[in-house]
Amino acid sequence: MLVFIDESEWPKPSASGGYTVWGAVALQPQLSKAFSREVFNLERKFWRISEPHEFEIKGRMLLNRRALTSPKKLEFVEEVVSLCKRYQLLAFAVGMRQLEEPMLVGFSSEESRIFRVYHYLLERVEAMMQESYPDDMAMVLLDSADKETNKCRAIAFGNFLYGHEAGKSMQKIVETPFFVSSSLTPGIQIADLFAYALAQQNLGRKEAKLKEIGERIRELEWRSSRVDVEFPLRGFRFIDLPEKLAKNEEN
Repeated sequence: MLVFIDESEWPKPSASGGYTVWGAVALQPQLSKAFSREVFNLERKFWRISEPHEFEIKGRMLLNRRALTSPKKLEFVEEVVSLCKRYQLLAFAVGMRQLEEPMLVGFSSEESRIFRVYHYLLERVEAMMQESYPDDMAMVLLDSADKETNKCRAIAFGNFLYGHEAGKSMQKIVETPFFVSSSLTPGIQIADLFAYALAQQNLGRKEAKLKEIGERIRELEWRSSRVDVEFPLRGFRFIDLPEKLAKNEEN
């Protein structure tokens, strides 16, 4: 299973006390090539591009307040979400405040935050794999940034899988994340779109169209089918919702 992860944060760049949502989408590997081809066909239809890298699906570009007044952008997003449903993508998300103080001894606030995100996201991915794909492994793909950021996230990933009790128990997660270019990877772009939509809703934006798109994304949320536990896991975990509404959204 391919699991693409990306983040939407507010404000950007990150600030103490800000809010972040990490979105993830799981795609069956045998469907990846066909899915990428259909995403490109949609981009070519709407934006008249000739190469896949010429257009990148970004939540901030397609779902900011001004974008929601564009019938073309809305139709494009709706078709993308419909495509995700047709290809049976499963959605995951973790939302939380930016930590102002380190949560873990020996780790910076940023490292602690990423460690926490991995905990909540990967336990859900692991549960999905154990329930539905017990003979397969999940490969995590992250949006590549600069060398130091990639290193920080890879270290946090390894520290969780090898140093945390929950991480040590996971058997269906490939131990090393892979860093890919978002402009060339539709799965990362979809994760960005989902993370942005969910983050903005949690920050208090109330536009009807954003709500409609958010509800369609929530229809893709992975849900455990276990009946032997009182509270089966779900794909979304919003740990602490922001108290203040989103203001001064970029147009």
